Order: sequence, then structure tokens, then C-alpha cells
Amino acid sequence: MIEVVDRGSVIGAACASLGVELDADGVVGATYLSAAVRRLAGFLCPCSPRTIVRRMVESHVGLVDDVPTFEERVESAIEGLVAIGDLLELADVALEGEHVRGTWLVAAPPAFVVRPNGSAFLLGLSADEQTPLPWEMRSRIVSRHGIRSIDPVPSEDLSTILGDLGLRELSAAGWLRTPKSATPADLLIAYDGKLAPRQHSGEVTDLLVLDGSRRTRSYSARWTTPGTLSGNYVVRRPQAFGSDLWGYAQLSDGVPVKLLDLPLHGDRWRGCDAAWRVQMAIDAMACRPQEYRLRAVQDGVILDLFSPIPKWARRRLAIVGNEIQPAGCLMSFLVPKAEIATEKEFLKDLLFLVQTVR
Repeated sequence: MIEVVDRGSVIGAACASLGVELDADGVVGATYLSAAVRRLAGFLCPCSPRTIVRRMVESHVGLVDDVPTFEERVESAIEGLVAIGDLLELADVALEGEHVRGTWLVAAPPAFVVRPNGSAFLLGLSADEQTPLPWEMRSRIVSRHGIRSIDPVPSEDLSTILGDLGLRELSAAGWLRTPKSATPADLLIAYDGKLAPRQHSGEVTDLLVLDGSRRTRSYSARWTTPGTLSGNYVVRRPQAFGSDLWGYAQLSDGVPVKLLDLPLHGDRWRGCDAAWRVQMAIDAMACRPQEYRLRAVQDGVILDLFSPIPKWARRRLAIVGNEIQPAGCLMSFLVPKAEIATEKEFLKDLLFLVQTVR
């Protein structure tokens, strides 16, 4: 018998099939979107991020009212899964004979990282199922904003159990590897030195500039067209296939003079990771450092961030604490009180961030 179902019933059924709770904000909730993107990527990868976004939008026709906002949330979910390590981002690849060069997403193989408290982060995905584990283990998985973890029961060694089930164990040190510490001045000297010998870039169409002089906490509002800007800026530009290309450019009255593609050759970090850190150095040198906010709660301290951070920093905060629903910011982490002093030093030394009282 054919039955007419409402939107809420469809969303509820989708959450149940993915093994996640319905978020307070429904279908666009971070937990649901991460699970849905992970499942879809298991079938589609290797592919471009735009392919996943397009398929997600197509599969949610009639379930969302604001499609542009939904697309942004899907893009954010993809970014989060790349940062965590469920999806791997490969640049300049050609697959199966296709002459397509750009940024592709590849499904990471199932793996795990054991936390200091004995719990384990689950990473990777497969085309067959959301998480390749027996039902009794899957039922214990806790999903928070795309991060999946399992807490051990008394006398349980999750490292041995998950390894015996075929998952690969990653060392916390390797998973949390960070770039070398540098002052903002030294970092910009290094990038300026790479930019200076570049040849004239010629015309660059659809260039967007990350303008740090715009005093706003809205990351998206800082992106603008070149206009009449002069100086060295973080930039990005679209390409036919894959994500936007990131760069560091010299502008003169809004005209690009020289362009350095990011990431640098041989750099293991993504282009956006390098670009965001360069922008943090630019803002720090201009005496307008990017900020974070701390809020004391019963379970610890909530750390609020207003701009995106590199995946290596996001991983560290996720393993030290837990990523939670942001409130009036871009992303938030619940950090134990005993760890907050160390994390403040980390944010200062590696990302040049300062604490705000507002």
C-alpha cells in the first residue's frame, strides 16, 4: 500500500539507517550530515568534492528549503571529514585514464587512533557499510559532529580488539603531527621569499582575496574581490573540477602580479591549511591577531573559534577534548580544565591566536 510520509518521518528514517540521533536542527545537523556524506563518499570516491555536494543536494530535494545554505553545510561536513581523516584529499591526480587534474577525495581505509583515556577514534570508511564493525561494536559508537569514538568497558583493550577486527591502528603522534613552530614574521618571510622570484602571473579570473583588514568575526565576510587592493594576500580561485585552488599572491591595485600556488611543492599539508596559517600570521603582524574565546562550564572549558583552522590543529583539539555544537562562532571544542593551559600555548605558538574577553 502506498503511504504519504512527511518530511520528519523521512529524516528520522535516514538517521536510523545511519545509526545517528536526530540533531536538534534536523536534516542539516552536523552529526547527520557527516554520517550521510561519509556513506555517500563510500560509494562515489574517488571523486571531486563537488560531486558529493551535488549528489547530496539531489538526494535531499524536498527535505530542505534553503538549498544554498544546505550546500554550505555539506561543504563544511566534507571539510570536517577531511580534517578528521575519514576522507583523504589528493591534489594533481589523474584517475582511470581521465585527464582531470585537481583536488580529489579518496576514502581512507578503516583505521583507529587510541586516545590517552583508552577510548578510540574510528577513521575511514568502506562502500559496504557505515562502519565495518560487528553490530555489538557499532552499537557502542558515539558520533559527535562527524567524530566517531568508542569508550572501553572495564578491562577492555580496544587496541587489540579493533586490530583483530581488521582495522589499522594509527599512532597518535603520527595522526597529530604538526608543522614546525615559527614566528609570524619568520613564516611570512619564508612565503614572501618563495613568492618573490615567481614570474608575472598574467590574468587570473574569478580571483577572491582573504582581506584581513575587514574587522569582522565572520570568516565568509572577509572574502572579497581584489578591487584596488595592493600587497600580498591569501587568495583562492575556482577550477573546472574539484575544490578551489589556494594561493598567496602579490596584488597591485587589484591586479595579480605574482601568484604562488598552495600547498608548496613537497608540503604534506593541504592548500587551505597552509593558507589559513599564513593569514593568521598576516593578521598577527598587522596587530590584529585572530581570536578565540573561552567559556567555563561544569565539564571543562569551551573553546570557541571564529575562523577555520588547519586539519592538524582540529585533530589535536578533537583528541584532547570533544568537538561540540558551536554557539555564535564557527566551531567549538569542550576541553578539560587540566588541558586548557597547554592548548592556549598551542594556539599561540602554532596559530598566533589570542584570547578575547568578548
